[in-house]
Amino acid sequence: MAKIDKRFQILLSEEEQILLKNEAKRRGVSQGELVRMALKNEIIQKSELLKRQAVVALVELFD
Repeated sequence: MAKIDKRFQILLSEEEQILLKNEAKRRGVSQGELVRMALKNEIIQKSELLKRQAVVALVELFD
C-alpha cells in the first residue's frame, strides 16, 4: 500500500457524512480509505474510458 503522508480536507453535508460512514462500516474500511478508493476508481475509470474511446476513433479512421 502507498505511503499516506498528505492531508486533504473536504466539507461534506450531513447526508454525505452519514452515507460515507455507513458505507465504510459496511465494507469494513475507514472512511478515509473509502474516499481514497472512490477517488482512485473515478480516475481509473475515466482514464480507461478515454483510452477506449481513442482506440475506437482510431479503428474508425482505418475502416
